[in-house]
Amino acid sequence: MTNLFKPKVELVQPVYPGFSAGGLSGSSAGGLGTVTSTAARNDVISGLSGAGESAANTFGDLYNTVKPGFNDLLNARLTQINDASRSAIGDLRTNLAARRIQGSSFGQSTIDRANMEFSRQRDQAIADNFLKSLEAQRQLTNDKFNASIQAFQPKLNELNLEAGLAATLGTQGAQAIAHAAEFNAKAQSGANAAGLNSLGSILGTALGFGKSMFTGGFGGGGFGGDLSGASNAGWSAPLSAGSFI
Repeated sequence: MTNLFKPKVELVQPVYPGFSAGGLSGSSAGGLGTVTSTAARNDVISGLSGAGESAANTFGDLYNTVKPGFNDLLNARLTQINDASRSAIGDLRTNLAARRIQGSSFGQSTIDRANMEFSRQRDQAIADNFLKSLEAQRQLTNDKFNASIQAFQPKLNELNLEAGLAATLGTQGAQAIAHAAEFNAKAQSGANAAGLNSLGSILGTALGFGKSMFTGGFGGGGFGGDLSGASNAGWSAPLSAGSFI
């Protein structure tokens, strides 16, 4: 019987937060945060990643051109020195021959000193190139490493961004559920209290009506006597003989 006085309230449903902007959309239905990206945003991320990968490949191709030892840079330098040597020695021989001292010890000594100078330049170029090649490879290695990271960084940043947004939406969704449950519980409790008050009012009215019947008498309707002498707590008062005629 008590359930008749517990009215059902209309439950408030949770309002789940969400968003749609920047090529991303998010929802938190059921307290579970979900974030998705559009094809356009995925293309941008892939483009950034591809740029880093392309740069890494370029640095890798340059790596072998500057390897310590014999490389393209050294070859170009030695070619320049050899060309200068042939030109200088040729001019020196021509000059010595014109002076008719080419076959002399002085002439040969002059040519030997010129050859030694160009040989020294070759050795210096080789040593200098070795050290510079080491530094160039070190820099290329660093550049390739950074470019390789950039090939993955945009995708990693995107994953971290989406994970953070999803976590926030999940928390907000759970809070929405909790707030709705708290509101519904308070609303039901208030409705229950109102129902009990209504029940008390109805019972109070009924009891008051019954009391008035006994204390006011049953006049007419076959009961001509007066029962006003009866006690409210029971029927302790005696009935008169004329009460029932």
